[in-house]
Amino acid sequence: MDRTRPPQTTRRQHPRVDLRMSAEVRTARSMFTATTRDLSEGGVGISSEYPLEEGAEVVLGLFLVLDDVESDTPPLWVKARVAWSAETDDNRYNAGVRFEVITDDQRKWLRQVLATIAPPAPSRPAQR
Repeated sequence: MDRTRPPQTTRRQHPRVDLRMSAEVRTARSMFTATTRDLSEGGVGISSEYPLEEGAEVVLGLFLVLDDVESDTPPLWVKARVAWSAETDDNRYNAGVRFEVITDDQRKWLRQVLATIAPPAPSRPAQR
């Protein structure tokens, strides 16, 4: 049984891009590092050594890493809520985290990162 992703019962509002970034997770009781699995304008999938409680409010710091080196781009700090959490077969934890409060500047940061990592497909010329 694959316990790495939740059952897909709802439609996502934003497309997700597979993306590995460094992340810092701050909860009411702890702070730890994680790695992103995917990213969208609406949230992020993360993997860590520590479980997150579904419904918990967290603050995430997302650090852009290019060629295994942390970028000069300042990190994105955003308030979020854990939508789901599951233990994996290798004793790690995956979680889906939905951004709760996001400013225009934060959305701009996300769009720039997503466009850099997964640029939009070129438009096809109109057929005659």
